[in-house]
Amino acid sequence: MYKILNTRGLGVGGKQNELIELALTFGFKGVEVDMMDLVGRHDAMGKEFAIQFLQSAKIDMGSFKLPVDLGGTNEAYGVSIAKIDTILDLASTLNSKTCYVEITPNNENFSFQECFETHQTRLQELAERFAAHNINIGLSLQASSAEPPEGTFKFIQTAEELLTLSKAISQTNVGVCVDAWEWVLGGGTIDQLKSAGFGEVVKEIRLADISEGADRENIKSSDRTTLPGDQAGSFSFQLVQLALENEADIPVSAATDLSTYAGAPRDSIVKAISANLDLMLEGKDPAVVAAELAAAAAAEAAEEGDEAAEGESKESPAPAATN
Repeated sequence: MYKILNTRGLGVGGKQNELIELALTFGFKGVEVDMMDLVGRHDAMGKEFAIQFLQSAKIDMGSFKLPVDLGGTNEAYGVSIAKIDTILDLASTLNSKTCYVEITPNNENFSFQECFETHQTRLQELAERFAAHNINIGLSLQASSAEPPEGTFKFIQTAEELLTLSKAISQTNVGVCVDAWEWVLGGGTIDQLKSAGFGEVVKEIRLADISEGADRENIKSSDRTTLPGDQAGSFSFQLVQLALENEADIPVSAATDLSTYAGAPRDSIVKAISANLDLMLEGKDPAVVAAELAAAAAAEAAEEGDEAAEGESKESPAPAATN
């Protein structure tokens, strides 16, 4: 398992080379790349221009969102895969091993069964092409975006349904990208991932927990925790523990919300994320470590206070004798 820098929800903007520098500074092995932006650079200025910063920095494309419309009409889907050859070429050149595709929870074109079969067919074709480049595809649950099927058809809205879809593809490079926040909202559990065969089915993990006190019936994207592992024994921590047990060679990143870090300095944001990920990859619970450090600091402060008081007592002159 290796940590990558995912900047989409971190509130860190900047030029591609600046983000790469942040990743290198704080020990990330790869970065999540905006593939549409990269393809745009490729088409406008050529491949060498598009990949120059990543190649010169010797850092991998850790992951990318696959920009395809799996649930669209044949025409819409055809348009969305028009750049697949370019995407595969860029991803291979930049040593990417994983991408993810978001599975929408509602569909305006097909009933559930029709949509399932359409996804199955399209993913099978894509998986075969991606397998030739040794790239995994992780299906990403979007439970928080689920809506009542009014004028649309219900589609994948639970973790169990997503696992069923991933297993329907007869390619070992297709599995799930587990966004901890979405997974829990979709009824997903750690035991479920164990039963599914974590090592075979999970292709990427993205960490963020549901904030304490969040209204799950009216969940908001800002209800993601500040840092993965802020709460002791969090789902994120358990997820990483399971990945460590399985010796999973997959990318892991923090996937928080844009509102979480609004206005904070970029360096401090990425430093904090990196520190929490490092603790998790060492098998340590960040919340427990933070509590232990706080307790030790408080004890040290109290001891220094006692010593200071004792010193003042010894230095105080004895009271004058009285007749």
